Amino acid sequence: MSEIKDILGIVVADKDGIIKSVSRSNGSLPSSLIGVKWYDAFSIPVKEVHVVEERSPEVFRLSESGEKLSVFSSYDEDGSVLEYHILVEENCEGDSYTQSLNKVSCLGEIAPGIAHEINNPLAYVSGWLQMLHVETQDTDPKKKTYETLISEFARIATLSNSLLEFTRQTPMPKTTFDINQVVEEVITMIGYTMKNENIEIIETLTLSDIVVYGDSNRLKQVFINLMQNARTAMQDGGNIYISTNNFQNNSILIQLRDSGCGMSKDQLGKAFCQSYTTKVNGKGSGLGLSVSKSIINEFGGTIDLDSNIDEGTVASIILPKCSWDEHVSNVNK
Repeated sequence: MSEIKDILGIVVADKDGIIKSVSRSNGSLPSSLIGVKWYDAFSIPVKEVHVVEERSPEVFRLSESGEKLSVFSSYDEDGSVLEYHILVEENCEGDSYTQSLNKVSCLGEIAPGIAHEINNPLAYVSGWLQMLHVETQDTDPKKKTYETLISEFARIATLSNSLLEFTRQTPMPKTTFDINQVVEEVITMIGYTMKNENIEIIETLTLSDIVVYGDSNRLKQVFINLMQNARTAMQDGGNIYISTNNFQNNSILIQLRDSGCGMSKDQLGKAFCQSYTTKVNGKGSGLGLSVSKSIINEFGGTIDLDSNIDEGTVASIILPKCSWDEHVSNVNK
């Protein structure tokens, strides 16, 4: 892993808090931490540890070493803690823009490894299930169970591969792709998280083919940024409405509307400014909308926001549509 400023490494601990792996960004974290409980390794009082299970991520600042720990809990299907992932950083209050890029870069480097570790056991278990499915009589009630399990494993594999592609360090080649398919893939990636927070995603996608030319992963990033902003604006749950339509002569209109708290005219005017954020307590970097606007510009399109306090926000994206002749030409390249 290349050296990344301010990030010292990532520590993974099991459900009992015992460190089982240390990923060092610049060599500052010793491998001797393995086998030690994470809160003992970083001198966190035991009475403060239980907060991590109730609130994730939880941030600890270590006065003696000047380090900052961001502790993320992952859970199994029963809601029990499965693992702890601890991001260890230098506790400096420098340029928030640079710090945010460092975190994204670090997570982008470890995500492929995580996806790989998920895919290996998935392929093994899925193979056995398919074999059992073939050997089972059609009249056996287990046949339907095997079909459901195979389908769910395929869904997890798709989600894992989406994560792998989204965090790819090198740009994907530009090609023609269907906007509706990108929308569906994004909803697959983040829909479960939204559902757990009482947020319903309501789709109204045009039935006609709407094809554009560019890097589909870049457009995924825009949709994820907008949905995460909508999520933040709806602390008590709500609805996200996303629609796609043909627009005017040769364009596509994509709209994403939320039922959140909305923005004032002053906030709306600054929304696309780099490093401006309405999120509190350092939870936002102010990069999302700025980056999204740059990506939409790459596609030759436009992005606009309309919002009022307590009336939600509407993001409108207009992209040039790829003609059928252009689509066939790009496919045959």
